Amino acid sequence: MKLNRLLACLILISMHSNLKAQSELVINPLTKAETSFLDFITRDSTNDLNLHFFYDNFRFGFHPKMANGIALLKHKKSLLLQPLGSGRLYQVIKSGESNYQLNRIDATFHTGVNFGSINWMYHDTVFQFGGIGFWKIKDHFTFFSNKTHEWELYSSNKKVPVFQSPNSGILFYVDQNKGKFYLSNSIYQQDFPNTLTTDADDTCRVFNIKERTWQELGALNPSLKELIKKSVDLKSNYGSNLVFHADLELYWLNFSTNQYGFLAKNKQAEFREKWLDLYKIHPAHMFQFVLGDHFYLIKIDIEGNLSYETIILNDADFTNTASSQIYTNHLLDLFFKKLAIGRPIIGNVLILLIAIAGYTLYKKRYKKKKIPLEVQPILYKNFYFALTIVEKELIQAIYQTQILKEQISIKTINKIIGVQQKDTITQNKSRSDIFLRINQKFKLATREAELLIVKQREDADKRQYNYNRLKPVLHTAAICN
Repeated sequence: MKLNRLLACLILISMHSNLKAQSELVINPLTKAETSFLDFITRDSTNDLNLHFFYDNFRFGFHPKMANGIALLKHKKSLLLQPLGSGRLYQVIKSGESNYQLNRIDATFHTGVNFGSINWMYHDTVFQFGGIGFWKIKDHFTFFSNKTHEWELYSSNKKVPVFQSPNSGILFYVDQNKGKFYLSNSIYQQDFPNTLTTDADDTCRVFNIKERTWQELGALNPSLKELIKKSVDLKSNYGSNLVFHADLELYWLNFSTNQYGFLAKNKQAEFREKWLDLYKIHPAHMFQFVLGDHFYLIKIDIEGNLSYETIILNDADFTNTASSQIYTNHLLDLFFKKLAIGRPIIGNVLILLIAIAGYTLYKKRYKKKKIPLEVQPILYKNFYFALTIVEKELIQAIYQTQILKEQISIKTINKIIGVQQKDTITQNKSRSDIFLRINQKFKLATREAELLIVKQREDADKRQYNYNRLKPVLHTAAICN
């Protein structure tokens, strides 16, 4: 009798869960900014787009506890949203200009295991790879089944752990024609469960989707690894190339040819000019991505008004004779192993000669050109005119406090930039944004390699930051005067 009652209770709970899931099939949580963005990308009905958003103020109505980001998958006219951190999948239905509804098409119940996963489409199938949840990094593929409306395991010969976050750069590319998924590197847990520390490895890999096999391509270029850490914004595709930017420089990367480099010089100049013009005053939302043969710079204000600049791309923009390797090929690794470093004399001599030649070429290629003294004042004046009133006031305040050998307080910075009444998250983001803009304008205008202002942890309290200058006092004084 008791067993029958227990079974009846379980059936009622299951029915209630099903009814609750059905009631969540249709939602409409979009803000004006999100609606404006959807209006913009849905005007294109022929090109594909894959974007992963990690912004607190742009998450299509999903609570941060449910998702730490949103994957937007556009396949011609079809548009899907996948909250990173759940198994939910939504189809975006457009019933008119600025009129959208999100229809839930999955039947999953479990959440919390795939925060920061990589979502992508192979032909008409949605795949998901990696992610993190319940203290563990996922290391396998799943795909969304249109028959079961759930995520099913997609088997592979190896486990490769990885996840995305706002502070970690991961590059991936899907070759639709050859059926290959390229990954710049993986992220592993160093001593789990003793600690939750993670680190990025240096192995570049490719996954054959049809054969379900991983292949190691080689060791990731250390210079590219550092570049990836700086590039935490949106990445998008132009043909067989991945396009991304860092420090106001546009880059392309082609896994199949094992090359990456800068876009053509004229496109670089156009990118910097349009960036500084469009984002002179930091907007509520700013996005950059490729759609078709156009690179778009998007700005959306707090009222949802969208404006943009565009750069037309062509194949010639991606042919750079000064390109570098993405990874070191295994054949080269085998060559060095054959030398048996430390034993045969000829091997050590050859290694030494290669090292000297490499260092000489590096110094010759990357030797910094000194700017004439008479040109420096002109460059600093250009920087001064590019600053907003608030940015000038902030630099002057930091300069005055450092003359007195003091540190500017966070409270003073918040007051200058006008966020003293905002919440802590908004204050932190606003401070980070304004210092980023100042440093970008400084490097672009003065051609300096170092930043004007750097953020350093306070020795007494590691939770606090101090803002200091790396440039000489004479230069800062010239800016302030």
